[in-house]
Amino acid sequence: MKAVILALALSAASPATLSATTRFLSSDLLEGRGTGTRGQEIAALYVATQMQAIGLEPAAGEGRWEQEVPLRGWRVDPEGSSLTLHGPALPPLRLVRDVDFVALSDGEHSQVELDGPLVFVGYGVSAPEYGYDDLKGVDLTGKIAVVLWGAPSSDRLNFFPPAPRAVHADLGGKVARLAGRGAAGVLLVYTPEAEESLGWEEFVRGSRHEGMGWVEGAKLGDGVDGAPGRAVLSMRGLEKVAVSAGVVGGARAILEKAGANRLAAQDWPLKARMGYRAELRQARSVNVLGLLRGSDPARSRETVLVTAHLGRLRTGAMDDAVGVAVLLEVARAFAELPGRPARSVLFAAVTGEEKGLAGSSYLARHPVVDAAGIVAVLKIDGAPTDFPLLDAVARGAGHSTLGAVARAAAQSLGVELSPDPAPRAGVLARSDPWIFARAGVPSLCVTAGRKGVEGNRSPRSEWEAGWRWEDAARFARLQFLIALAVADAASRPAWNPGDFFETLGRQPPAARR
Repeated sequence: MKAVILALALSAASPATLSATTRFLSSDLLEGRGTGTRGQEIAALYVATQMQAIGLEPAAGEGRWEQEVPLRGWRVDPEGSSLTLHGPALPPLRLVRDVDFVALSDGEHSQVELDGPLVFVGYGVSAPEYGYDDLKGVDLTGKIAVVLWGAPSSDRLNFFPPAPRAVHADLGGKVARLAGRGAAGVLLVYTPEAEESLGWEEFVRGSRHEGMGWVEGAKLGDGVDGAPGRAVLSMRGLEKVAVSAGVVGGARAILEKAGANRLAAQDWPLKARMGYRAELRQARSVNVLGLLRGSDPARSRETVLVTAHLGRLRTGAMDDAVGVAVLLEVARAFAELPGRPARSVLFAAVTGEEKGLAGSSYLARHPVVDAAGIVAVLKIDGAPTDFPLLDAVARGAGHSTLGAVARAAAQSLGVELSPDPAPRAGVLARSDPWIFARAGVPSLCVTAGRKGVEGNRSPRSEWEAGWRWEDAARFARLQFLIALAVADAASRPAWNPGDFFETLGRQPPAARR
């Protein structure tokens, strides 16, 4: 009987409904569902009505489906940004905007002007657990820190493994560490490793997009106090700075030392005058939240959080209209069960994923359920639509007991669980679940694998009726089985003993950045 009931629930994930939902959410009429836009408002209303039809409870409070997320947007005026090097023996050298550098806004100031001495601080990483500290004994008070993008690496498996490396490389955390030591400004060096993921020209174009963050009163909720002067140097820009500072071998020598982990902080006999203007504006968006209340009197106070991101920079089906469609089909499968699972399940279509994970960050700071009762975060991102679902990748599986849950669910559907193809990219630490993982909540992001895909072909972004919607439905069933297993388990998920995230969750909030 249990197998029959489960089969009925699995069949609720409908290929036709997945196709229809994806078609609507990726329509050009929604203009890309950008954060804070009318198109995203329409998408949010649509998702809320679907949650209502499925039978979920509105979870944003006072009978509402939409959790208001107050936002601030900012955009740097390229014409109003400048970076000039000068020193006792150096006539002013003005760096070329967009070629040598790009100015970044801190999201707090409409205008910044500062002039200070430069100090090179390697990666700006302080990690005593690896015997590594770029900031030991360094005085940054009133200075402009020159810091490399990323984090240290080597061939040693126990030296900055993928997850810790991704966390230490986090830009927000890096700037916070430097500001906490008194830095007035930061020059981030866009290294060749960074360019492997996103070329410099594309990075420059991306910097023209509006930045956003959620606000608490007059301050950014996830902002960094201090170091208002911020810019990114290209390798060409670093070369000019290094030569002007008298660094033997210039930028190449710095990278060679970084590769050999022989970097050393040093004050450079050079100053930089930097400034920018930025336009700030208030905005709003919403997280759409629906709750399936658990059946067990005790465990129903615990919650499994299942998320997908609602917004997108451009129109397109894969990022992440189809993920939201899968989220709704998972909710539909739960609703088809004749009995509710023991734990509650909160379904969240979050805003601002492409804006610094703003929606997830706001939800974590303003949870609509007991924060201590959130037992796991499961993120849905994309689905197989033009290739067969032969395998899946469970990012985060190696960190907690959720890995065994994912393997069992995949096996029951005849889907192979493949290892993360790019572990050093640290995807978990750069996505929505990271917001909760750093607070100690076991998290998992299961995506479709690439078996059966020829070459490096990327999925098409425009919805097509002929996509492999049955494979997308099987992917939704996989997500459902994982969530159901967690929601009904006798014990809550746990980080593996001694795991990096388990240790991180026990640290005070300020130490996690």
